[in-house]
Amino acid sequence: MNEYNVIQNKYIKANIEGHKFKNSLDVKKVLGYDFTTMRGFKTLSDDNKQLAEKLICKYINGYGLEARESIRPTNITREPGKFKVTFKDKSFSYLYDNGTVG
Repeated sequence: MNEYNVIQNKYIKANIEGHKFKNSLDVKKVLGYDFTTMRGFKTLSDDNKQLAEKLICKYINGYGLEARESIRPTNITREPGKFKVTFKDKSFSYLYDNGTVG
């Protein structure tokens, strides 16, 4: 079985419809980490936690299944109208409240 099929089977076993994450639990089932434990997440307001969860899932879903394996958010900060999310590889992205990425 090739690498792509192995990865795809993780989504099938986790019952992730359309291979699209809906929440942090879906991410944990497939990728093995809970991004709600990253630095800065607990300090967000409840509304911002919900929005950040939605935006992070959307961000990860924007990549192919194989690329998602290496995406791991490690820090989040709230800025006006957006979140700054830093990843394990030290890169970062801005996730805007309207769903766009910068």
